[in-house]
Amino acid sequence: MRPVGTALLATTILTTSVTLAKADVKVVASIKPVHSLVAAVMQGVDTPYLLVDGAGSPHTYALKPSQARQLQDADLVFWMSHDLEAFLEKPIESIATNATSVQLMESHGLTKLNFREGGAFASHDHDDHD
Repeated sequence: MRPVGTALLATTILTTSVTLAKADVKVVASIKPVHSLVAAVMQGVDTPYLLVDGAGSPHTYALKPSQARQLQDADLVFWMSHDLEAFLEKPIESIATNATSVQLMESHGLTKLNFREGGAFASHDHDDHD
């Protein structure tokens, strides 16, 4: 590629990157752990809106009108999955119609671990020790 072509390509990429960085993207995160992850990625750009805050439980949650507006205005909605946040499935389908919905449990490359229980996740049989 000639130097002029290289410079033009570099200018186009830089202009596009700056435009995207300045874009006002409205991001919603469902629960605090998701919000923390998304906020870390967005650091220095913007802050995502948290739907379930405080002592709210995603198992018994009902959206407030202000939260429904946040979903309606969202460009991106990050949530775990319909199994963990069933209360969000219908609102995302019906209210956040213009948003891209990202179910983190369905993310490509995610390794799901089996359920673990007990202290340090394993039994400790010390009968054979001296």
